Amino acid sequence: MTTRTLLVRCAALLTAGAALVHVGVAGQHFSEWWAAGLFFLVVAAAQIGWALWVWSRPATRTILLAGAAGSVALVLLWVVSRTSGLPFGPGAGVAERVGAADVVCGVLEVLAAALAVVATATERQPRLAGPAPRRAAGITAGVAALVVLAGGTALASPTHDHTDLAASATAGHDHAADAGSGAGTAGGSGHHHDVPNLPDTSKATAAQTAAARDLLQRTIAATAAYRDPAVATKAGFDVQAAYERKLAKLEAAGRAPKDGRVMAIHVPNKANRTDGRILDPTKPETLVYARTAQGKFELVGVMFTAEKQTPPALYQPYLRWHTHTFCVGGGKPKVKPENGSCPAGTTERESGAMTHVWFVSPDQLAQAFARKPPVKALVAYQKSLA
Repeated sequence: MTTRTLLVRCAALLTAGAALVHVGVAGQHFSEWWAAGLFFLVVAAAQIGWALWVWSRPATRTILLAGAAGSVALVLLWVVSRTSGLPFGPGAGVAERVGAADVVCGVLEVLAAALAVVATATERQPRLAGPAPRRAAGITAGVAALVVLAGGTALASPTHDHTDLAASATAGHDHAADAGSGAGTAGGSGHHHDVPNLPDTSKATAAQTAAARDLLQRTIAATAAYRDPAVATKAGFDVQAAYERKLAKLEAAGRAPKDGRVMAIHVPNKANRTDGRILDPTKPETLVYARTAQGKFELVGVMFTAEKQTPPALYQPYLRWHTHTFCVGGGKPKVKPENGSCPAGTTERESGAMTHVWFVSPDQLAQAFARKPPVKALVAYQKSLA
């Protein structure tokens, strides 16, 4: 094996590792914006293709430099996304948080680019004499092991976009407990885990899209005053009390939030929950706030619920109703069933139907009806209000 071949193969392994990280996070990005998820898959395919090409056949200077340039371009794109934010997409102009997976991926790409460039300067390709081939094989195996270890560690780390707001909103399921029980279901509804994150709007008519946009805009307008937590509290949405309940639940479960984390808070209104109205933007059953790292409450959406009624099949395919299953009784707080069954002494119950409307720009309409908080779109919209 020549020195040049060793460099090229190590660059191929590093690039393949970056591709695997891209594949691992593609699903998360699909849930935010289909174009972002597709971009990650295309990039991963290109990286795997380049790695296989240079591994299996003599790599020309042009091919090596093209791979290096692609890796550098991806790193520069990452830097922009973590500083000023990308100028397009749901989170246009919003800087993303730095996470373990993207840092590892960037390091792999920088190293791959460096080795590819060095390989282009190794023109004579001197043979490795004596035990060198075994050393070369050992180096290659070591690089492969490090790539697998680094990539696996990165993918096992919490995703940076959803560890705060989205995870807080879904992990505790405090909103499921607030939704009541015994409601029926309607078209487009199901259990929480059965409902796709984003609505399938590929066959939505112009009238359906206009109606969904109207619901979003009317809901934002009707709740604008509640951006002030004091006004919301006077109207029956006790923001501080809801925050303290959420905090107590998390602490009791051993999941106390760390300092500097964003937390999603569902703030119910008892009067609105029992007034018999469904999908009334002026009387939402629950407001959803994001408590920032600085302790500020930002209104990011509402949750409509149908306590005991069958929810109306309106605003489809955008608006989807869903329910939660939980366990009650035995003097214990409401919890999710584990392994499909409830703990001894508790009984399984199903919550009432619920659906969210997230406050985002109207041109990101599908994100407004996402199952999980569309963090980037929410941040971008809050930034537009400043």
